[in-house]
Amino acid sequence: MKFDSIKSRLVLMTLICVIGMGGLVVSQHYFTQQLISLNQQRDVLLRMGQDLLQMRRHEKDFLLRHDTSYFDDFLEQSYLFKGRLTTLIPLFNEYKLPVADVESLSTSIEAYSGAFQQVVLVQERIGLTQNDGLRGRILALENALAEGPLAQKAQAIEQLTTMQLATRNFQITREGYYAKQIKDMSAQFSAKYQNDPAVRGTIVQYREALIGLVDGVITLGVTHNEGLRNEFRQSAHNVETQLKGVDAALQPVIEQQEGQVRIYSLSIAALTSVVLILVLIKSFATFHRAFVNFLTFFYRCKRQYQMIDTRKLGFAELKSLAELANEMVESKRDIEARLASVEAELATKKARSS
Repeated sequence: MKFDSIKSRLVLMTLICVIGMGGLVVSQHYFTQQLISLNQQRDVLLRMGQDLLQMRRHEKDFLLRHDTSYFDDFLEQSYLFKGRLTTLIPLFNEYKLPVADVESLSTSIEAYSGAFQQVVLVQERIGLTQNDGLRGRILALENALAEGPLAQKAQAIEQLTTMQLATRNFQITREGYYAKQIKDMSAQFSAKYQNDPAVRGTIVQYREALIGLVDGVITLGVTHNEGLRNEFRQSAHNVETQLKGVDAALQPVIEQQEGQVRIYSLSIAALTSVVLILVLIKSFATFHRAFVNFLTFFYRCKRQYQMIDTRKLGFAELKSLAELANEMVESKRDIEARLASVEAELATKKARSS
């Protein structure tokens, strides 16, 4: 198709606009979908951060209130966290991001959940309330000893009272001094009355329960920087750090996609504009040149019979007009030639008749 007519030039400009706008729409749609997908994954990361905060909240509520419903909530939240984590793996594979970060995060959340579960198990063994676990057993054995054969022995009751006080203080303060006092006094108490068959079994059970309580508290951690409490606390910090790492790995991809959207959009718009402007400039120059040639032709045609050169007009429509104008000039020239011939013939006849 030759673009040598006004119609073809208009069609060309229309095609350029349609192709440019179509390319812009397609690129915008493609990259918008990519950005939507990436931002959805970013939203998943934000929700995982919220899940982790909820898990930490349930963890602290359990440690404060010793209610297993908080552990159930913790497990439910951890399942949500793991489910969202699995959705990140295809995205990391697609953009060739370090999948090891996701795998490490999965390992860390498993370690965190496992460590907290161990804390719950140890706490259940110690006793969730004063009447459960080792705490309840110690209380029952203390009552049995205080109300049994030793009730008539003032020294035994005094020693028992001292151990009870040390046990209560240890549960409140978790200080090593009281742990040592419990072990030493229970050993002395057991050694002193182990030959008494009426209380020997009860005393052995009592001492085992006390030692189990001390060991359980130490296993949990005398402070938050020791034992299982420190272990699952460090696991939680690892999860937080690795979650930030995964988010940091995803952020450059989002920024890259946003940059590509801007680059492609500006490139397509600029290319379309440049091509359209060039076509418009060329069409304007061609039209202006043709219009000037037409004006010149009419001025010259007014004074003399001069033909217009159709090769200088550019547009096919103007060439057709020029050909018609040339035909008019030829026709007028023929008419004037015939009129001059007739006038000459009449003049000759007139001369002969006179």
